[in-house]
Amino acid sequence: MQLVRVALAFFLIATPAIGQQTPAARAFRITYLTASTAYIDAGRDDGLREGDSVRVVHGGEPAALLRVSYLASHQAACDLVSPSVAVAVGDTVTFHPAALPQPDTLADTPARRRVPGVAAAGTSRRDYRSSRLRGRIGARYLSVWQGGSAGGGRWSQPALDIRLDGQSLGGAPIGLVLDIRTRRTSTSRADGSRVSDGRTRVYQAAIQVNTPGSPFRLSAGRQFSPMLSSVSLFDGAMADFNQAGWGMGVFAGSEPEPIEFGYSGAVRDYGAYVQLHSRPESKDRWSMTLGGIGSYAQRITNREFVYLQVAWTSRRLSLYGTQEIDYYRPWKQLIGEHPVSPTSTYASLRYEAAKGLSFSTGFDNRRNVRLYRDAVTPETAFDDSFRQGIWGGLSLQMGGRGRVAFDARTNGGGSAGRASAYTLSLGIDRLTRLAVSARSRTTRYLGPRESGWLQSLAVGGAPSPSLHIELNGGIRVGQDPLAVPDHVRVVWIGADADLNLARAWYLIGSATREVGGFETNNQLYGGLSYRF
Repeated sequence: MQLVRVALAFFLIATPAIGQQTPAARAFRITYLTASTAYIDAGRDDGLREGDSVRVVHGGEPAALLRVSYLASHQAACDLVSPSVAVAVGDTVTFHPAALPQPDTLADTPARRRVPGVAAAGTSRRDYRSSRLRGRIGARYLSVWQGGSAGGGRWSQPALDIRLDGQSLGGAPIGLVLDIRTRRTSTSRADGSRVSDGRTRVYQAAIQVNTPGSPFRLSAGRQFSPMLSSVSLFDGAMADFNQAGWGMGVFAGSEPEPIEFGYSGAVRDYGAYVQLHSRPESKDRWSMTLGGIGSYAQRITNREFVYLQVAWTSRRLSLYGTQEIDYYRPWKQLIGEHPVSPTSTYASLRYEAAKGLSFSTGFDNRRNVRLYRDAVTPETAFDDSFRQGIWGGLSLQMGGRGRVAFDARTNGGGSAGRASAYTLSLGIDRLTRLAVSARSRTTRYLGPRESGWLQSLAVGGAPSPSLHIELNGGIRVGQDPLAVPDHVRVVWIGADADLNLARAWYLIGSATREVGGFETNNQLYGGLSYRF
């Protein structure tokens, strides 16, 4: 059963504290894209907070608005809130980092003792005493019921989560990151039986040591690898050293048990990286990262590979590429593997030929990866099946509010087999005082067996600064002469609303209905979160 358009995420708009200053906006980039999520190379340590708004800029014009839904140290997953212009890997994103405390101007007294490592009053170094624990507590409820020839059933899932983030706690150069989520799923089957399942998972639980102004950072506990994206969650330690034009790091740990996310020492990972990058004052942003990772199950080699990432972003050109190269030991060579084998290649290039007119191309043969995405619709499922392959296209932005784009994609593998897809996208944003926006997409696809088309449409607006609503829907029609039935038609329609309450509370709700294929899915979702 496919879940449909659940949680955009519990996002909140960050509130600057009284007596603080907001640093100037900084620019980062998109590193990976799905149909509903953009991943960027900025995270908690770069000044982002969950719920922050992030603007995508291309050619000097705003291209889309993102909302941060998940954070690691130097990476973030963002929901695509208003993609008025087609975004691509390598596009620039800008945001205002979380406000930093004003320099302490009070005279030093016994009651206001300096903490070792903190500059004297009146300097620009961060004051540990102004730091506090920040976070979010959320409650959500999801209900899905199903019908059709595949049978019927219903399940519900109440859930709670807590996320904490603190730096310089207790006046010491120590930070804390905690992310715990618990939920209970109750399923009512068509035969009248009922099954319940409860899970509590720890996604992050790490302590960080980082003196402000120091290039060295140490973190220990459950965390994500910030540089080597092929390594996801691990329990262990990581040390980073970053200077103005370069950085390096090492890590060691074990992968959690994949079902319950409990501690497990069955698979151990070790790695290191070195990075060269542009200086903060550079007009063009670039970076080159080279790393090596070894993964071992007990005493057996699981995988050993090197990882190269190159990125370049200027006003007209955006380039991003990653390449993994595996080394196979002699026992693997005996079963047909080459000693050295390139794997998981990704490259994208976008060039702005004239103001508002850009061309893009890319190649992707990466294996499937776990995504930080809760929502799965017929549209996202379709895009995932066509992810691997070669593509090219153009995009024309009109007046900063309108956009038309076309791309062609040839898929040489993955779940779609060898197939081709052609997509026309239209979008318009920020019309009238209600900030009305609309986006439409038409895709024609041709495969070895199944061919058809997909059409989606979304219209939204903001009746008030704190309220945003959207209506969305689509249809997918496919024909497979060898299937029974040979003609499949899936239609979905939904509505979403989110409301900021008193700048600290956030309420979200959605309803979706999907009809077609072998089943009918109906979904209701609601969530309430508080940020402190």
